[in-house]
Amino acid sequence: MKAKQQPARDVGEQFRLLVESMEDYAIFLLDPQGNVASWNPGAERIKGYRAEEIIGRHFSVFYPSEDVDRGKPQSELQVAARDGRFEEEGWRLRKGGTRFWADVVLTAIRDERGRVIGFGKVTRDLTERKWGEEEKFGKMFRLCPVPLAIVTLAEGRFVEANEAYVRLVGYPREELIGRTVAEVNIHPQAEQRTALMKAIESGQKVRNVEGVLRSKSGEERSVLHSAELIEVGENPCMVTAVQDVTEIKRLEDAVREASTPVLRVREGLLILPLIGVIDSHRARQLTEQLLKAIRRERARAVVIDLTGVPSMNLTIANHLIQTVDASRLLGARVILTGLSSRAAESLVSIGVNLGQFVALGDLQSGIEEAEQWLKAPWKPSLPTATAPDGEDFDQANSPAGTNP
Repeated sequence: MKAKQQPARDVGEQFRLLVESMEDYAIFLLDPQGNVASWNPGAERIKGYRAEEIIGRHFSVFYPSEDVDRGKPQSELQVAARDGRFEEEGWRLRKGGTRFWADVVLTAIRDERGRVIGFGKVTRDLTERKWGEEEKFGKMFRLCPVPLAIVTLAEGRFVEANEAYVRLVGYPREELIGRTVAEVNIHPQAEQRTALMKAIESGQKVRNVEGVLRSKSGEERSVLHSAELIEVGENPCMVTAVQDVTEIKRLEDAVREASTPVLRVREGLLILPLIGVIDSHRARQLTEQLLKAIRRERARAVVIDLTGVPSMNLTIANHLIQTVDASRLLGARVILTGLSSRAAESLVSIGVNLGQFVALGDLQSGIEEAEQWLKAPWKPSLPTATAPDGEDFDQANSPAGTNP
């Protein structure tokens, strides 16, 4: 026996009753432009608006301002119209502006000709589930002994920072969250932060990149950055782990200083033997160390032995020239010895004129030349040595009657 078919109006009435009875789901219709056309009790419970308050208003009122600014509501309508459906989880707003984590399904409604005549939208509040998930992550994040921070890629704005990070930079958490890295000025080397952001945006993994962090008190700490790309509410962000290596650096500096002593050969004569690769930091350290020794020993001659230095760059050459100049200002002349062919080629390739220096082949020859200097009186003159930029280098560093 054939079942009797229910009238369409009865089915429609049953569907209406079903929608109105569902309080755990916000179910409503939008017109083709995105204005709210219907409202169920579930929508009122979840979003906080009564039907007379919301019908006729654009559904963009349910979105955070940053999503509205980038056109997200309209983009969702376009995707649903094109593909028939749009679905996501993300932040939405209740009446009053409080946020909740929502599961959203937006479906295009078409007429018999296939034209879009509106949209059906179903929203479910998943905030409690989200809080449960985030609470587990949040607890681990907060208690992790490694300093961790999350910032947005677009602006470098702090989203979160754990207790270890707060201790490192010296800012209370409430002074960081919502502000940009530039506003709190914790990166004195802005180009390093920019390079870090670009590397993350391009999909590269960042591991143990050297940098400097400035604390609220103004103290600068040497750090290693490691970072990954994550999404927070669909916003691309960077989570950064920071390792404070300030004390390690200080220990390394102390070891380097101890391993590169300024030697006193006799009264008035010092030797500085250099070994290994010299970076800009070490070059400055060696210059300071030598000048202190010249003042302390009242030295009149210094031999800098470069036998153990494989190559040089422009920065190190500049430091070398400045060391010669500074030594002369303190009353000491400088001889360079042991310059390897590779190091000499490096200096020539960057435009340094080796004729500017008193340079001898080996340490013994340098000591013998310095001994001759010490037998004759010498009055220091003001230096004019510069980096290789086309200016002359004062030959007064050479002993009288000597063509270096």
